Amino acid sequence: MRGSVDVHNYLVERDVPHELFSTRGRLRSPQRMAAVLGLGSSDVGRVVIFEAGDEALAAVVPSDGEPDPVLLARAVHRPAVSKADQDRASTLTEFLPETIPPAGLPNGFTTVLDQSLNRDDVLYFLGGEPRAVLKIRGTDLARATEAKVGKILFRWPGE
Repeated sequence: MRGSVDVHNYLVERDVPHELFSTRGRLRSPQRMAAVLGLGSSDVGRVVIFEAGDEALAAVVPSDGEPDPVLLARAVHRPAVSKADQDRASTLTEFLPETIPPAGLPNGFTTVLDQSLNRDDVLYFLGGEPRAVLKIRGTDLARATEAKVGKILFRWPGE
């Protein structure tokens, strides 16, 4: 299994400013991390794993957002994508399902960052281990992962 050292090394190799730190307790979700650290949902991101044929995708969205499979498929120029369940996401990423970070994923992943996170503000993500937190600017994350940036959040009609 991969861990926070893999995330750190990935970012160091790309000369990307970041910080990884540990919390006292396990962070089982981005929502829990936001509550523990006293952060707003727009400051905390989460990674949702999808597949499009033989391509693995990491959709990076705000912690309270849900990636829209139709918009995600458009962003990667595929007819359709399917969300991976926790076991499949863990197999694809080599991280525990509750610790999947936005950086340091195995080769071959395509990262798609929702445009709301592509900003100079510092964002927080699960960092590859149950207590690890990754602190990184959204624009630095996009650069490090060579992410495609676009509108991928699900929105109800009229929003």
